[in-house]
Amino acid sequence: MKRLALAVMALLLLMLCGCSALLPSQYTQISAHSAAQTAHTDSDIPLVSDYQELKRAILQFAEDGISHGVIRTANYTGDVETDLSRAAYSVAREDPVGAYTIDFLTHDCSLIVSYYEITIDITFRDMAEDPRTLEYVTNQKEVETLLRGAMDEYRDHVTWYAVSSHVYPYESLIRQICEAEPLHYMAVPEIHAANYPEEGRSRIVELTLTWPADAASLQKMEKAVEESLQAASVYVRYRDTEREKAGLLYTYLMERFTYTEQQTATPLYSALCEGLITSQSAATAWKLLCDQIGIDCQIVEGSHDGEEYAWNIVTLDGLRYHVDLLRDLLADGSLHLRYDEEMTGYSWDAAQYPVCPKPEPETPAEPQPEEPADGQSGEETPSEDQPADETPAEPLPAEPETTEKNTHDLAHRS
Repeated sequence: MKRLALAVMALLLLMLCGCSALLPSQYTQISAHSAAQTAHTDSDIPLVSDYQELKRAILQFAEDGISHGVIRTANYTGDVETDLSRAAYSVAREDPVGAYTIDFLTHDCSLIVSYYEITIDITFRDMAEDPRTLEYVTNQKEVETLLRGAMDEYRDHVTWYAVSSHVYPYESLIRQICEAEPLHYMAVPEIHAANYPEEGRSRIVELTLTWPADAASLQKMEKAVEESLQAASVYVRYRDTEREKAGLLYTYLMERFTYTEQQTATPLYSALCEGLITSQSAATAWKLLCDQIGIDCQIVEGSHDGEEYAWNIVTLDGLRYHVDLLRDLLADGSLHLRYDEEMTGYSWDAAQYPVCPKPEPETPAEPQPEEPADGQSGEETPSEDQPADETPAEPLPAEPETTEKNTHDLAHRS
């Protein structure tokens, strides 16, 4: 019995020794390696020794898009806590990059034996552009280039780094660009300008452009307008005189729509493709139609009955006329060519535009004498109703005088 008990105990001991190798002595967490992960070591933490270095380190976090950063001091000169508040405010509110990128910034400072450890937490705003890619702008020409590039693609924003305190008239510049190239810009966008910071010589300028439709729709409108102009040029191709071509252009427009005077966000497209017009869109459309077929035409900016108004001056076969397309399309359906004297109710700066005077009536030409027929003398015998030529003829030589006495003497001698 005793031997049996010892045997059982020995067997239990052997079993316990074998199972110990199956039980873990510690727990280890294993995760897959990611190439995107970067190990943070002490060498990655910037060391600063004064206010300027501290400010530069915080700004670097903003430029690199780091939302949580750590800074340590080394032999720092100055009050760390006071400098930290100043530097954080300066970066977030006074520096162009910080003001543009940072929505909210918090900071903390802890003393660790012989140095301070500073933590920076940044909440970034929804930025339109990466500040590191912005172009530097120094004059209005460069501003216009950036605006035109954004408008060519109907983008909703354009941003640049301004190194001048001058504020340009953005709305006026955009309107001038649109008016100069109406075929390329189907609408004038509404804009909102923001400066980061609001004041200062150096700042980041962000313009938000609001279009009446998306880029794809506006580009389709461009194509529709171009097709309408091309169709008009084909419509008049067999006319010889410019006056005939102008009349047929007007007929082309009249056959397309029953027109309504109405302001729209896409004026040229509405005038040529929808039948909705204003004086300005009608004048623009007429100029483009004339340009398409080589007729000299310009837009006149003036007033009609005291209201702002636009119309055209065209040159047809060497004569200039006023054309009020809006008035004609909405009235009797005929194209009227008017001279300056006929523009009652209109007002414009006459010094800025060519005159359109009414031609003087032609004086009838004096009848020319008929050429004599072959074999006939050119001399004419004056009739009783026509006085003889009053020009004195050259005197003829005098003939010898013959009397009755001389006759008798001659007879007697013979």
